[in-house]
Amino acid sequence: MFIEGTVKSYNPERGFGFIQAAGQQQDIFFHIQDCPAKDIEPVIGEKMKFMLVEDGGKFKAGHIVRLDLTDQMSVASVPMPFESTRQNAEYGKVSSNSRNSSKLKLSKFITVIGLIVVVVLGILVYGKYQQYQEQKQIRLQQMIQEQEKLVVEQRKALGDLPERVIDVPEQERKYTSVASNQTDYADSVSTDHSSGQSFKCDGRTHCSQMKSYDEAVFFLRNCPDVKMDGNNDGIPCERQFNR
Repeated sequence: MFIEGTVKSYNPERGFGFIQAAGQQQDIFFHIQDCPAKDIEPVIGEKMKFMLVEDGGKFKAGHIVRLDLTDQMSVASVPMPFESTRQNAEYGKVSSNSRNSSKLKLSKFITVIGLIVVVVLGILVYGKYQQYQEQKQIRLQQMIQEQEKLVVEQRKALGDLPERVIDVPEQERKYTSVASNQTDYADSVSTDHSSGQSFKCDGRTHCSQMKSYDEAVFFLRNCPDVKMDGNNDGIPCERQFNR
């Protein structure tokens, strides 16, 4: 049960005093350590509310409530309406500015991080490209060296091959023989040319258009698209000139 009273005396050097309470025959002892707000010294006449507690066989004031001090603190802690509004407005401005500043800093930070990421990616891509070009150049050089080595080996292998006689097919041998005979005969014809005869290609292609065997031989040897050697033996117009 709480009892109300007033401070009757207080010794600031020793930190204790006495409370005069209604209905009590003796003044009640109290100590500053049992009071709230110990940094504020009690004054004579200050109202207090307390409970009697036993301490070493004697009673003293405990659970002290400083009524005058509590009222003063309550009034001081309640702001005036205008002052409260101004404080709230200022606090709102500070909070808004703080939020805007935080957003601005965050935006700048994100921008810087983005630029750093772009630069790092660019460096990595350029490095990969350079590495690809170097590998491509190395592969090209290796291919050139391998080809050069292969050519050298082929030349060495061809140089070691034994000599072989080329077997000419019978048909080619016959054609070679006919061509040789035709050449020999043409030499004799050219000898006849030196006697004053002269021929030139003028579009004639058949034996019936030839005036002499020498002329037929000349056309067969020198003029295109002639049709004077049906059996391809190098002798033109055999029936016409009895060859």
